[in-house]
Amino acid sequence: MSDPSYTTDITAVLIARDEGPRIGVSLHSLLDSAGAARSAGLGVEPMVVLADASSSTRWALEGVEARGVRVLAVDETDPGAVRNAAVAAAAGEYVALLEGGTVWSENWLAAARALCATDPDRSIAHPEIHWFYEQGRELYFPPDQDDPGFDPAVLRFGNCWDAQAMAAASLFRGVPFPQGDALPEPGQLDWDWNVATLAAGLRHRVVPSTINFRRRRPRTLR
Repeated sequence: MSDPSYTTDITAVLIARDEGPRIGVSLHSLLDSAGAARSAGLGVEPMVVLADASSSTRWALEGVEARGVRVLAVDETDPGAVRNAAVAAAAGEYVALLEGGTVWSENWLAAARALCATDPDRSIAHPEIHWFYEQGRELYFPPDQDDPGFDPAVLRFGNCWDAQAMAAASLFRGVPFPQGDALPEPGQLDWDWNVATLAAGLRHRVVPSTINFRRRRPRTLR
């Protein structure tokens, strides 16, 4: 029987597509971060979204339900539609998105939730550092919108933030990701969504001492 007093503070979403066995690295990262958040007293719902996932990816994820992971199969290839479906299904007050092939620092979920909770209706939390590792080492430091030197006009020329972020589920639902028949570049999808969030008066904030590791830098990320 479920505990009626249990609160799901965060739904941590891993989106799985064609990563094959490499998806296991991202899954372990999600579970480690979820464990650290639980140690901080937070309720976490781990979720894997199978977004028209390849057979090798599905094989690598067999049995994850036994580890307390909820599995959601989505018959979609449109990245925006997949993210929106994950957010719609999430039980948590906050949602954190993780793409296959990406790794969180262990403190990410707890630290990002603490920042979002200071202004839950407007805050979108991003890691302090993105580390791209596929072709050598490349670091990217996203700007904090509350920095006095930040000028939103920079979004006319390039994207500032990756959408592998945390925000209140209600925020994601209020400003959903663009979706359509075409398959946009993931970086372009993030860029379009970030423009929409600024127009809605939302704030992109950086969480100190957090990092994520990714294979490659999207072409739109400044």
